[in-house]
Amino acid sequence: MTEEWCCEKLENLKIKENRMSTLAEIRGRLNETPNLEAKVTNRLLTSSEIYDCLEVEDDDESPLDANADPMDLVSDILSICMANLSLRQNDLPRLLDRALQHKRSRIRSLALNAILKELQNQISDVSLGAAISDDLLRHILKALQESETQLGSPAVKILTIVLPEHLQKSYVKETLLEALKGSEVVKCRVYELAVNLSKSSPATLEQVAFILDHALSELDNDDVLLQVNILEILASLAEQNHGIIFLEKQQVFDVISKKVELIEQNPLDRLLVPGIMKFFGKISSIQPQKIITGYPRMIQCLFECLHSGDVSLLPAAFDTLANLCQSQQGVILLEENYSSDVKESMEDYSSYLRNLPSELKNRAFSSLELIFTFDEAVSNQVSEILHKWFQHLNDGQNNMQFLMDFCRNPFPDIKISTLNLIGATCLYAWGIDALKNTAGFLEYLLDRKIEFDKEAKYAKYCVIKILAESCAFDIETNNQLRTYVNEGPYYVQAIMDVAVEGN
Repeated sequence: MTEEWCCEKLENLKIKENRMSTLAEIRGRLNETPNLEAKVTNRLLTSSEIYDCLEVEDDDESPLDANADPMDLVSDILSICMANLSLRQNDLPRLLDRALQHKRSRIRSLALNAILKELQNQISDVSLGAAISDDLLRHILKALQESETQLGSPAVKILTIVLPEHLQKSYVKETLLEALKGSEVVKCRVYELAVNLSKSSPATLEQVAFILDHALSELDNDDVLLQVNILEILASLAEQNHGIIFLEKQQVFDVISKKVELIEQNPLDRLLVPGIMKFFGKISSIQPQKIITGYPRMIQCLFECLHSGDVSLLPAAFDTLANLCQSQQGVILLEENYSSDVKESMEDYSSYLRNLPSELKNRAFSSLELIFTFDEAVSNQVSEILHKWFQHLNDGQNNMQFLMDFCRNPFPDIKISTLNLIGATCLYAWGIDALKNTAGFLEYLLDRKIEFDKEAKYAKYCVIKILAESCAFDIETNNQLRTYVNEGPYYVQAIMDVAVEGN
């Protein structure tokens, strides 16, 4: 595509009747030309003729094609041109200015996503933040305050990458403070940005502490939904030690724990329980001792939710118990301090797996799978505790048979969830022994004729692969398991038909 051809087509766009066909012609030529000349890219991105195609006057006559909408064509043209830009271009603000200020949010989002994609492609470049000019940064900060997610979401991601280089600038702080006066959607977006930035270093946290303080003050807000959203955002701050130190210094744990203790005095706060459990659960996955031994009322609240049978609370309760057990220390502390509650909870799980709707059954299975799964080698002490917990399922009777019955469920999602849990238990010698001693289980696993769902076949294959690597079986069985693994999850045995001539 030459600059002369480009200019000719832009002239054609001034004739309204030719717009759709000309835009389609430009898009087609751009798709055929992977490496565009900078002059062509710059001309298209800054041409008023392209953007004028999106302007519709109230007194315009209806186009010949009433269904004709130039938005898709213009969007494709701009996207292709933007993909050829570089953050290091000195004229980048000028080239994107028209798009970033366009009244159509879809066009503004194209420019934001082009910047984001370029940043992500060069994420290892530590000086990327400096490549964003003040002009561009002002546009991105403005997008942060827009109500539309298609603008706010890329803005948060861009600012998370580039803002550390600009936090000391007065207009940045002023804009962020102004954003905190916006809608709840915008405020939560700013809180998310502050937490993202804070996780990088203590120094950065200190620079955005004014935003975090504002978020913490909202925990006294009467809007329960807002409080829940803030708790979820703040929970990820605890992924870093300096984040936990900040939360402790601000007495966040005590404030939230107090809400649970006084919940009877303010019934509306009961709606906060799932959010509070998620908050403490995420933190306990990183700092189990701090939560399990430091906030007993929170742990008791969790077990009360698990025992309650309240389907509105169970999803958060399942996830929180799994988070508490994400570390071996968490498992040990729960057994030491809440052994009877854990026993009762495992019995509850057995009942829930029988009686809950399918979606919640899968959630319960996933929770149990996470409880029995660890990335690192498990100590003998933890293995013994988990064995004890497993034995509480189904009132301590025929535990693996109890799970095997779910494997025969006609619904693939239940079957897959069950097989995933069985695979987790078979990472331990006691799990393999339980499976080995369950009549008919090995035969079921090795039978390829009864499984039709592709994902269920793979889940079964993963269990067999674990069994094949163990030393728990005799030579003949071990050969069968290894053969199954070598053939792969989707192997189908060929069937040979033999014709027999009758008498």
